[in-house]
Parts: sequence; C-alpha cells; structure tokens
Amino acid sequence: MIIVHLIYNKRSLLACSLTCYSWYIVAVPHLHHTLITLTDPRHVSDRLKWPKPLRDMHKLGLLPLVKKLHIHIYGVIHNPSVFPQKPFSCFTLRHFSALTNVRELGIDYLDIPSFIPSTQRYFGHLSLTVHSLALREPEGSRRQIIHIIGLFKHLEDLKLLYDIVDFRDEPADDPTLVPPFIPPLRGRLTVTYFTRVGILEDMIDLFGGIRFRYMDLFNVNGMRLLLDTCAETLETLRLYPTDPCGRELSLSGLDVVTDDVAAVPFIRDFDLSRNRILRTLEVTGRTIDGGLLRSGSPDIAIRFFTYVLSTITSPAFTEVTVFYREYDFVGVSARGCFWLSPAKMRREASWFDRRFEVFRAMQKVRDFQLVLCADTWDEAREHTTGALKQAVAAEKEKRRFDDTFLEPLVTYSPRGSFHQWPESRIACNPWIPL
Repeated sequence: MIIVHLIYNKRSLLACSLTCYSWYIVAVPHLHHTLITLTDPRHVSDRLKWPKPLRDMHKLGLLPLVKKLHIHIYGVIHNPSVFPQKPFSCFTLRHFSALTNVRELGIDYLDIPSFIPSTQRYFGHLSLTVHSLALREPEGSRRQIIHIIGLFKHLEDLKLLYDIVDFRDEPADDPTLVPPFIPPLRGRLTVTYFTRVGILEDMIDLFGGIRFRYMDLFNVNGMRLLLDTCAETLETLRLYPTDPCGRELSLSGLDVVTDDVAAVPFIRDFDLSRNRILRTLEVTGRTIDGGLLRSGSPDIAIRFFTYVLSTITSPAFTEVTVFYREYDFVGVSARGCFWLSPAKMRREASWFDRRFEVFRAMQKVRDFQLVLCADTWDEAREHTTGALKQAVAAEKEKRRFDDTFLEPLVTYSPRGSFHQWPESRIACNPWIPL
C-alpha cells in the first residue's frame, strides 16, 4: 500500500528499492514500468539511443517488467526519418522479443511496408499482451495500417496521431491483405489532424464495426462517421487532444468567423443527437475562454458549446468536466510552483468569473453537473485545487448558484511530477503518443 502511493515519485521508489529485498521486489516493477527509446541520436543522451536501453535492460533481466514501450523519433517533426525494419539486427530482435508483458505500445513513423510480410516475426510476441497502440504518422497504405492494428488480438485503445493536416494521395493498396485478428476496440480512440477517411471505412468494414466508449477527436475528417459508428457505445467525448502527461496539446486549424455556428462544417460534425448513452463532455479551461478557436472570443466559445449541448439527446448525459492546466493559474510554471499571497489568490479567483458566465449560458441549454478538475503535477496540486475552490467561493459570495446552477465539484487528476523523469524534455514532449 505504501508503494502504491509513490508510483509517480521516482526518487522515493529508488529509496524504497534500497530498503530491503521485499521492498525492492515491490518497487522495481514501477521503476521499470515505462521504457522510452529514441532512434534519432541528435541532442539525446547515449543511454536513451536505440537499441541501448534494450541491451542494458536485457542484461539485467528487466525487460519483462516493461508495460509501456515507446519507440520515439526525436528530431525535426515534419521531416523525420521513418522507423523501418533495418534497426532490428538478430541481437536486437532477441532483446525486443524479451518484452513479453507490454500493454501499451507506441511507435513513431513506423515504416509498415518494410515489415510485411514478416510482421509476426517482429511483433508476434506482443499480439496477446498489447491493449493500447499509438501510431504517429505511420507509413503505409490503408490495408497495411489496418493489418498492423489487427496484429493485436486484445487491442482496446488506439491512437492515430498526425502532426499537420496532409492531403497526400493514398499509396497503392493490396486488397488481399487482411488483419490476423479482429480486435475488440472498446476503449479510447484518439485521432488528431486526420484526413485518411479510407482507413476508418476499411477498419469498420474489416473489423465489423468499432465500439469505442471514449473519444479524443481533433481536426478529423470523418468525425461524423466515427460518432455515428459508435452511437451505441460512446460515453465520453473530449474536444481536445492530449499528450502522454495528460496535458492539452497546442491547438490550431479551427476558425469560426460567422455567427451561424451550425453552418461551419467542422462544428456541424459535432452533432451528437444519435449518441444515446453519452454521459460526459470533457473540455479545458482554454476552450471555455475561446482558446479552442482562433478568434479567442468567449462569445464564440459560448455559441460553440451551446450548439454542441443542444444536439445532445442522451438521457444519460449528466456531466461537463473542465480540466485546468498549469498555465491556467497564476504562480504555476513548468519549473515549479510559486506560492501566492491570499490577496493574489483572491484576484486569481475573480479571473475565473467570465468562465462561470460561459457555464451559466451552457446550463440554460441543458442541465449538467459541472466538475472543475485541476489536472496538474503533484507539486502544484495544492495550489491549483485551492485556486479553483477560491473561484467557487467567490461565486457563492455573489449568489451565483441557485436551483438552475448547481455548485461545481472541485477535484484533481493525479499526475506524476515530470521533473523526475531522467529526460523531461523527452518524456513530456507533446508528440509522444503514449
């Protein structure tokens, strides 16, 4: 029970592992739970370069403890080298095969054609253990990408991440290439800057449909197809993409320049009238301020969210969760937390007032329980939750809560301190898809 409370604190886990043999046995699986290895050597310490982490951990017999594996391309985002079959020498493949308990797999720029038809040789040992797959800018045709997805028999969560909107022509396809398994795909789907609608259509056709319960969608062609296909299963919809630390990625590509919100095709795709069991809508503090939209206008945010809420017909819908990040609070930065005086805390609380105006406008369209979540690292948790409670208290003093506007719930999302990663700039790089 002690170790469970320390799983996000690497220094404490290291101290616990040196206490005695029993504590070592309990602590070491959490210390080696995640492995990030990089294939681009620029500006990276030697101990993270591919395949050195595999070799070092294989010597110590630690690879079976790895539950999360990410093969990351570190370099220029829009002109990287792909990850082909070439890096797998016979020794590297032997080490890679020792990863027998990986549940979350992420690969950047995977050159799928170079692995076909020998995909089972390289990834077959992961086919029964991987439950979450993240592919960033995979190289290959529609059927080849679906073939990789279908390698994992128990796959629940899927991420298809693209850095920019790209309308390149689809490469030649092999219609005879079919996936080895039909994964359940009942967890979370995350898609960003996605234009390859044919992949979604073939996936639905070859897998007999998809049944995701959670979706994180941003700048997706075919969003209407996804929402309708999962109409009977979708419970939670996020209107922003996240990085591996759970923080919001930078947003671009959405511009509302008209008063008729429903006339904008991107927004019109958020019609949720067919999603009968939708329970929760998740947004961020910046989206409430209009930060999701280039105009940055809260009025635009009000029109956007009231339109989305007006399309919801699900009787199960009860909650709107708003996540606040470190940049939403005065005195919190990426380097640490600067504690504020009570007067500054009160001024910060008053700054949230315009966001409550948006919430009140939204609740005129539909009743819901508002949940304010401080989604920050452990060092800033006390400050951020305190700021949110101050904001709620300020609203109480103004008598803003009544029968039509329930008092918001204030909570926090436990996140590990990313300062304790050996390479924080790598571990929290916003494009790492784990």
